[in-house]
Amino acid sequence: MRLFGHPVHPMLVAFPVALLALTPIWDGIAWAGVMADAKTAGYFCALAGLIGGGLALVTGFVDLIKIPASQPAAARVALIHASCALSALSLYGIAFAFRGGRAVVPGVGVLALEAAGAMALVATGWLGGHLVFRHGVGVQAGDNSAR
Repeated sequence: MRLFGHPVHPMLVAFPVALLALTPIWDGIAWAGVMADAKTAGYFCALAGLIGGGLALVTGFVDLIKIPASQPAAARVALIHASCALSALSLYGIAFAFRGGRAVVPGVGVLALEAAGAMALVATGWLGGHLVFRHGVGVQAGDNSAR
C-alpha cells in the first residue's frame, strides 16, 4: 500500500513500536512504586500503541497479499512477520484488558504479558527489516542515484 509513491506500512509502525516498547517500562516503574503517574503513562502508551498497531497491521496485511508468487521465500518470512505482529498485539491487548484501568497499578501478570509482547515485537521488527533488506519487499525498482 502506497501513498504518494511511499509505502504506508513503514510509516505507521514507528509510533506503535515505540509506544508498546515503553509500556512495560512505565508499568514496571509504577509496579516498583518509583513514580506515581507511571501507571497512567503506561495505560496511554498501551492504548495508543494498540490503536496504531491495528492500523499498521491492516496496511501490512495489504502488503502481504501483494507479494508476488515468484517470491515464496519472502512470502514465508512475511507470514512469520505477520504472525509475530499479531502475537505481539494480542499479548499487549490481553494485558491491557487485565490491567484494570489507568488508575490501577498493573500486576505481575500484566507485566509478564507485556514482556512477552515486547519479545514478539522485537522479533516482528527484525523480520520486517529482513523482508526489506534481504528480500526487497516494498522496494521499488528505479533510479536510486543522488539528485
